[in-house]
Amino acid sequence: MKTAVDMVILRPIGGGRYLARAGVAKTYEAGINQRTVLVEFNCLAQAIATYDGPGYQAALAVLGNTAERDVRIVEGVDE
Repeated sequence: MKTAVDMVILRPIGGGRYLARAGVAKTYEAGINQRTVLVEFNCLAQAIATYDGPGYQAALAVLGNTAERDVRIVEGVDE
């Protein structure tokens, strides 16, 4: 049986899609060389609902303080 953590790691929950999920290839200016995960959602509301939802919150409860997280949700641009 997959745990909440497995589900977040293997595929984003809430209908998101991984765009990037790796260490930094190169940093510039004041960039910090840390692992970055970039997930795209269909809309801002979907991203917020996923973060606030029970699936992601369950994963956070399991992970505890095993990592320092810097989560940012930003609105995309129309092309």
